[in-house]
Amino acid sequence: MPKAELYKISVVEGKVLVRVPPQLVGAQTASLDDIQADLHLMDVDYVPEKLLEIYEKTTGDFDYLCDEQTKDFTLQIELTKDESAVFLNIVPPTVEEVPLTEERIYAALKEKDIYQGILDENIKKMISEKIYFEPTMVACGRIPVNGKDGYAEVLFLPESDRPPAGTQFNLREIPMLQEVKVGDELIKMFAATAGEDGFTITGKVIGASAGKEYKIFPGRNTRFNEERTHIIATHDGALCQLGDYLSVEEVKVVDKVDASTGHVRFDGVIKVRGNISDRYSVEGVRIDVAGTVGKSRLRSIGDIRVAQGIMGSMVQAGGSVIAQTITDAQINAAENVIVYDYVINSKVNAGNNLDIPTQHGYADGGTLQAGNLIRLPKVGPPEEFSKEEDEVAELPTTNTMLEVGISLASRKQFNTLLENIQNNFNEFEDKLKEILPLFEQNLSEGLSPEDLDGLVTAGEEASKKSRTIFLENKKIRHQREINHLNETVNGGIVFITGGIQPGTAINVRRMRYNVLTPTSSMAYHYSQNGVQSAPSETMIDGYLKYLLKLPA
Repeated sequence: MPKAELYKISVVEGKVLVRVPPQLVGAQTASLDDIQADLHLMDVDYVPEKLLEIYEKTTGDFDYLCDEQTKDFTLQIELTKDESAVFLNIVPPTVEEVPLTEERIYAALKEKDIYQGILDENIKKMISEKIYFEPTMVACGRIPVNGKDGYAEVLFLPESDRPPAGTQFNLREIPMLQEVKVGDELIKMFAATAGEDGFTITGKVIGASAGKEYKIFPGRNTRFNEERTHIIATHDGALCQLGDYLSVEEVKVVDKVDASTGHVRFDGVIKVRGNISDRYSVEGVRIDVAGTVGKSRLRSIGDIRVAQGIMGSMVQAGGSVIAQTITDAQINAAENVIVYDYVINSKVNAGNNLDIPTQHGYADGGTLQAGNLIRLPKVGPPEEFSKEEDEVAELPTTNTMLEVGISLASRKQFNTLLENIQNNFNEFEDKLKEILPLFEQNLSEGLSPEDLDGLVTAGEEASKKSRTIFLENKKIRHQREINHLNETVNGGIVFITGGIQPGTAINVRRMRYNVLTPTSSMAYHYSQNGVQSAPSETMIDGYLKYLLKLPA
């Protein structure tokens, strides 16, 4: 019978175990001499009496004989899952004949393909202080350091009113119309940093994310300095903001707009101290009205701000429209519409967001559209919200349409702008090809009066093309910002923080939802199954940062 069937010697976790199974009467038995011979070959230091006890028991189980006598160090190397660090555990031999060296540890690390970030001091300490049975870090990668975002310092505000240093801010939320002089430094720019890549202990690169540049650009009557670290005023006037651009504009102040003034058109900021009467139009870069606006027409490439009400007016703004109330009006704003009290029976279209930030405000009747977010305290007649529950009518009490999502017309306009920019740029390059040879000829040989006139004409046409490209690029940049937010909000969300009355229709990404019963505090958003509703308080906190917080 083979010896493997008569007995078994095993070493488990540094312990020598012996198994002698029971034998049948008359069958071949394990030889104690054979067992001792095998133990001798294994260089095991054991107590003979203990071996005899195991031999005579013949239980068939593995029994402990002694500890294994090792003469060499065991190096246990463990990598973390993300390969960011290596830990070494040193298990000393029973009898230390050859001391452990740094070279031995380095060789063991090399076998594991560990070359980067080795901590030499830790290895020396483990050897000199005989740190055994205690896993210690002997190599680590470098954690990537992401770049810092760029930011700007608002130099035209008093230090106490400036946003905290190093923070990102929305230029639309900064007070404007401060008087500035030529050469005044308006904005100080701080560039984003690239960051530093990291690496694993096996040498793999862990890329760092670069910081994002802060986006603010000089507009009309402003420029960058040569180092592009400051935006500087090139004209006396009042500060004005349009999207991410900062300009300096002239200001025209009128007491009121009526028969005494007629229509008002001014290439700058128009400030009306009183009211705008019916049947008059006002056009400017920005319009500020301290009173009310009647059945008139307002048009601005920037913001239009009305301290009181807009009643029966047609208002078009390239920026935002801010008013106390809107009644029976048509409002179209490329950016935001903000109303503090109510919107009644009006058609309002905001390219970005439509917001009534007050608790007492409401909307009733008409069509309210926004590219991304609508926030309303209440929808429906205010008297319905003051009724007792048993007095609430079951029939629709309002005829209000709420709609979010970028319209097909806006998307088509965006694509058309892209095509126009490319076409205008190609024409601009063609004009340059005409101008440069004539300009070089003028420097070397001089030009005839006819050629000089042609050079001037070509230069003027090229200048017009460059201005057109600049203006269209501003529109593209603004629309891309809105499109990016639209992806974030999955097509748009309607937040009702108070109550909403039956009869309200809600469209999200052209999917319709009809409100059939009085409901309170709901958010309406798009999913694969159409328009879904959820408690407003569970969602709104994540989107408040996209709504403007205007200065008082």
